[in-house]
Amino acid sequence: MKILIAFFFLTPLTFLPPPSHSGLCGIVPEKAYSQNLFGKNVGYYVRLKNNTSKKVDAVAWVAKFYNNFDDFKGEKTGKWESGNFTSEAEPGEIFTDLESAWISGASKVYIQIKRVHFTDGSSCGN
Repeated sequence: MKILIAFFFLTPLTFLPPPSHSGLCGIVPEKAYSQNLFGKNVGYYVRLKNNTSKKVDAVAWVAKFYNNFDDFKGEKTGKWESGNFTSEAEPGEIFTDLESAWISGASKVYIQIKRVHFTDGSSCGN
């Protein structure tokens, strides 16, 4: 039994399926795709939808990168914020962002929303 337990904890978790996109507080990742150049993921696009009844002015996430064999290649944090050139996301609006990444061998990206901030000052997430 001890050998079986040791094998379980020492075996890498590469057999687990990659995550899917996950939203938070009504903000949903609709699509994310990577930009590859010479075998490196140099960046990724993310398309988010505001499914709430409030305006959104900031969203933070973790982007998890995998290759075509679903081997985990790394992760990066990303965020979108309204500002001088970008308006708040209205209820029902789809908004996009482009982030740099530099992850070697990654061809897929999955977005997990971690924090959302609304223009009324409320927020959710950690």
